[in-house]
Amino acid sequence: MEQVRLSDVTLNDVKVYIRAEDVTDEAGLKLIRDIMSSAKGYILSYTSLTEEKVDNLPEMVIAFKCLCADMYDVRTASVSQAKENPIVRNILNMHRNNLVV
Repeated sequence: MEQVRLSDVTLNDVKVYIRAEDVTDEAGLKLIRDIMSSAKGYILSYTSLTEEKVDNLPEMVIAFKCLCADMYDVRTASVSQAKENPIVRNILNMHRNNLVV
């Protein structure tokens, strides 16, 4: 089985994962691209890993897609019951170099 890398994840992959296949307008596509960029930035900041190291951890693909889904589903300025996804938290914590909270 071939290893999936974070850099291999496409806009269409994310659209399918977040159940937004019908989004075709430029504003909607820009939102999804912005979410993808933010999710990747979050992973890099949280773990303090380089893009190359993150790219070589196949579990980061799932963390990335979960973050994208959470960001897409919760698009309001305030969240009444913000909950951290335990899968994402566990994956990121396994590889976290930055232990400052």
